[in-house]
Amino acid sequence: MSKKYPIVTLCGSTRFKKEFMQVQKELTLQGCIVISVGLFGHAGDAEVWEGMDENTLTDTKYMLDDMHKEKIRMADRIYVVNPGGYIGKSTWSEICYAKMLNKQIDFMCDIAENIIEREVLAHIDEAKRLADEQLDYIIHSNGYYNIEDYVYFKHKGKIILNPWVNPEVNSKGILLSDSENSDYSVDPFEYYGCKKTAAFVEEILMKSEKNTL
Repeated sequence: MSKKYPIVTLCGSTRFKKEFMQVQKELTLQGCIVISVGLFGHAGDAEVWEGMDENTLTDTKYMLDDMHKEKIRMADRIYVVNPGGYIGKSTWSEICYAKMLNKQIDFMCDIAENIIEREVLAHIDEAKRLADEQLDYIIHSNGYYNIEDYVYFKHKGKIILNPWVNPEVNSKGILLSDSENSDYSVDPFEYYGCKKTAAFVEEILMKSEKNTL
């Protein structure tokens, strides 16, 4: 068979289990391959919380959130299950990730484009702040650090700890906040590509959230 079935990943609060199942059915009948959540933590699947209060970032919840980002990466588009317009923190993170990857985003209840753009910019700005912070720490550590404790990726043999800083000056200890000179900065989505940059943004944000809880 040569026909391509578009892949759609469902996003939304797991409290909407009934709505998830209905949308999955509708999209499947429309000829889509539907990727959904594996557990409904807010609708009875207590394994997500490991005996803790709901909304706790347990190891299982962390794994599921990270796994869902992979599901988004695999998809052609995402469909946000948001009855009444409700979108929680985790779902906004998924929307931002999809937006950074230039995925098509459909909503059960429409959300104004300016609201989406505001959330995406705030998402990226926080990642930039954390990247600058970790680079600053390493610059002033006198070499006493374990690189595996930080979020990074490799580019042409260089370790990139802050993708908003030009890799040629990054190793010289110049922070993005030190100067407005464009020679020191790059647009990582253009310089390294959307996939690599978006993955960095999500990893450093998730790491920060896990470390603060």
